[in-house]
Amino acid sequence: MLETDPHHRTRRTLRDEEPVVRRRALALTKSAVRSMFRAPYHDRRIVLIFGCQRSGTTMIQQTVLDRSWHVLILEEHDRRLVGRNGVPEETAWEDYATVLARLRHIPFEVVVAKPLVESSQARELLDVAESAKGIWMLRRYDTVAQSNVERFGPHNPYRDLRPFCEHDPLDWRSRAATGETCDTVQSLVREGLAPLDAAALFWWARNRLYFDQHLWADERIRVLRYERACNQPEDAVAALSDYVGITLPVNSIASRLRPQSEDIHVTTLHPAVERLCRETWESFSGCPEF
Repeated sequence: MLETDPHHRTRRTLRDEEPVVRRRALALTKSAVRSMFRAPYHDRRIVLIFGCQRSGTTMIQQTVLDRSWHVLILEEHDRRLVGRNGVPEETAWEDYATVLARLRHIPFEVVVAKPLVESSQARELLDVAESAKGIWMLRRYDTVAQSNVERFGPHNPYRDLRPFCEHDPLDWRSRAATGETCDTVQSLVREGLAPLDAAALFWWARNRLYFDQHLWADERIRVLRYERACNQPEDAVAALSDYVGITLPVNSIASRLRPQSEDIHVTTLHPAVERLCRETWESFSGCPEF
């Protein structure tokens, strides 16, 4: 059975300990400057960051892309994304056409948004966004599992898997998951999984969406490996600069990135979970990357 957490914390409590005040102050300053020096409409671009939670999506936004004055980062709960009628911590996007129209009117060369709960609709979003470009963040499954448990607690992975076991098409976690994915999750959960196993299995289910949507064949999206960004920042930032169409300050960025271990096995996982994750991890080797 899936476990429940009697001391479930709020989403706000669970969010990363980000320097919110400083980040928002920077965004306001950038916006004030851009209100006087607006980027021409035909020079504006949208970048969408997809992937599994705890895969470095916040890092690539704040530590890399936000270092440029030509880039505006939108918070996950920004009303331009979730609408004005949602609850304060809402992350599900409003009607895609409406949202993308709003983003195209922001006077920056590059506007970056992180539709993580919309990763199951990545292709649809890219279609609506027309000239937008996508990044699929990829980080090793064992380190993602550890980060998940350390950040959100040992009960969170079970909450993440419950919608798959219930075949819930409305919950963002299991939305667009194939019947095979749901059946696999349900079968392994019945066997009994430790928190790290459950977190790794969630990584597998979320990253299967990349292949289920055939994103490997879509030239509008590329995979960015977290470990590459941290261990080879100069090369990764140069490739990212070419991709988004602006020159990012590599020296400022590189000093803020911490090298990552190259060891694959950080922890021992349930054999079946390990096999699934490793196969999916290796499948990314042939996909378009930075």
